[in-house]
Amino acid sequence: MAEKPAVKSALYTIAIAGSGDPVPPDLPVGPGDKIRWRNDLGKTITAFALPSCVSPPTSPAPIAPGKQTRSYTVKKGKLGRFHYAYVWDDVAKGTRSGVIDVGNM
Repeated sequence: MAEKPAVKSALYTIAIAGSGDPVPPDLPVGPGDKIRWRNDLGKTITAFALPSCVSPPTSPAPIAPGKQTRSYTVKKGKLGRFHYAYVWDDVAKGTRSGVIDVGNM
């Protein structure tokens, strides 16, 4: 019986830019891939709601300027578009968000 080839997972980094927007704003990934977020905002991200497609479900907030989160794994069996959101201490800017688009990659 032949062995199945190992499926490689990718590691993606989403940057929270100085504008407050995520780069990229919509990230296509596959089950088993890993995602992390990097704070390039210049201010501490005080709250972060993770997308439900990743594990562990523990919020990485607060995220200090210049720091990145741990790696989160995209759950198997979770296909679709999943939103995440974050805020920092600038009420005028409001909540920002992005999308993780999980497909059969």
